[in-house]
Amino acid sequence: MKIYVIIVTFNAMRNSWIDRCISSLRVSTVPVEIIIVDNDSIDGTREYVPANFPEVIWMPQEKNLGFGQGNNVGIRYALDHRADYVLLLNQDAFLQPTAVEEMLKVSDGRNLVSPLHLNGDGTRIDKMFRESLKSVDNQLFDDLLIKGATQPAYQVGEVCAACWFMPIDLIKKVGGFNPIFHQYGEDNNYYTRLVYHQRQVLIVPKAKVWHDRAVHGNQKLFLTKEIWIRLMVIACDPGLTSMKRIRKYVLLVMQRPKAVLSNFLYVASHYNRVIKSRNIERRVGPTWL
Repeated sequence: MKIYVIIVTFNAMRNSWIDRCISSLRVSTVPVEIIIVDNDSIDGTREYVPANFPEVIWMPQEKNLGFGQGNNVGIRYALDHRADYVLLLNQDAFLQPTAVEEMLKVSDGRNLVSPLHLNGDGTRIDKMFRESLKSVDNQLFDDLLIKGATQPAYQVGEVCAACWFMPIDLIKKVGGFNPIFHQYGEDNNYYTRLVYHQRQVLIVPKAKVWHDRAVHGNQKLFLTKEIWIRLMVIACDPGLTSMKRIRKYVLLVMQRPKAVLSNFLYVASHYNRVIKSRNIERRVGPTWL
């Protein structure tokens, strides 16, 4: 079983993130290979990682490729080296030693699997991950209070890509990340493609990851780009009919009219690129890789 963990780094020395991240993988109960794709860090990450973690596959880049394209570099390497699974892991996330083992137990080799996302000190559920649990919160609550135990896995909707356990079969069918999205929106777009290609997202309560963030990694940047992200995810969604796409646009306009109209010009000016992107994402195969 060949499992490659891909960590995209950018200035990962903060709060000892990279130390905690790689150290958590060193004690995994299932052996993994670690690929680090560095997006041209300037805080000492590029010197520190190769010197202190000689076992990692070190792939420094000459510019910041963003989250999606950085992961695509690692995914291509894993494909070329006959990986069975790829685990995407944020630089500010730290795995429980048995997390990979628990996710392997429930994986069917087809669908995306993710652990329970906790906050940085493990005292609460990650704020954004709570949104992912809304589709199964009643079932989880009943299982815990009535049966006294959770099921091995639950099917949910969209889950943050801070920790994605991906069978290679899924990647060969759905592909890599869309290059239209540079930072934020990559995982939202990927989820629409999972749905289109009839793949599911499963969470495994016995597997845990600690994600050291308040809400978003860069809250100011996310808020600046939020409407753009939502517009582009709708525009690129390969599974929407024209009417459903228009309906989603209208609902967004009703919520944030000024912000939507100012960002919609970007979508309109890149219409041909969006259409091409949507057609590519409808294909079966390792697109964008």
